[in-house]
Amino acid sequence: MMGIYKLLEKIGELFMIKSNAVVKVDTEENWAKAINYIPDAFTIIVYTYENSSPKIKIGDGKHKVFELPFLSNKQVSNDTLVL
Repeated sequence: MMGIYKLLEKIGELFMIKSNAVVKVDTEENWAKAINYIPDAFTIIVYTYENSSPKIKIGDGKHKVFELPFLSNKQVSNDTLVL
């Protein structure tokens, strides 16, 4: 009989998702110039500001970067991103 840890390991192997995260970082001023840029699905878009915290958007592969909503503070914490 297979132990619980081996079983969980096998299940994990079956459902493993491999990805290459793409992160694009730029200033708000430069993002404003990117009016035709459509980020691929799951591309992380970071807006940086001189005097405040960065803001994040997630690409969907369909909408232009300026059409995407910013994630709220409730969706982003120090170690977790909730989509």
